[in-house]
Amino acid sequence: MATCNTLVGVPNDCGDNNLGAMKRTLVADFEDVTGITVTDTADPDTDGQISAVTMASATKFEDFRFPKDTSMFSQEWVGDLVADTHSYSQTVEMGFRRIDLRKRNAIMLMAEGRRNLIAFCQDFNDDWWALGTDQGLRLNANPATSNNTRSAGQAYPVTLFAENERYQWYKVDPTIIDALLIAAP
Repeated sequence: MATCNTLVGVPNDCGDNNLGAMKRTLVADFEDVTGITVTDTADPDTDGQISAVTMASATKFEDFRFPKDTSMFSQEWVGDLVADTHSYSQTVEMGFRRIDLRKRNAIMLMAEGRRNLIAFCQDFNDDWWALGTDQGLRLNANPATSNNTRSAGQAYPVTLFAENERYQWYKVDPTIIDALLIAAP
């Protein structure tokens, strides 16, 4: 039997507010991220947080912002008890509204060449989470519609999906976010 880490508990959250949905996502080419530093100090309150990201020269993350209650990210444990394997599938659903040329071109580039991507997602609790850090996310769906009534508005959702990620999503130190939007030297 493999030696495992000691279990840790989860304390009562004392009724902290818990808001759902996603308000912002940073997306980059998976191959442009040349290094990720993740805390590993045997402290369950800080382990698993990205504290630094190294990017290839002249590359950066692109910023996508959404109307509230239109976007989300999720993760699911995927396992085979017979084969004794497990991994995580991760999904980012970006809820764009109104079809326009800039969105069209951005989505075309995300789909180009079955590109692998990495995403840092900000939830409405103002926490940042990294998805696709092991193998990358790929554009999985883009069902654009003009809708059939004017009051319904146009919808241009984009779904990025990763399967068989070895690790759960990492929390991201919010102090590194602004630097990810500036091209690396």
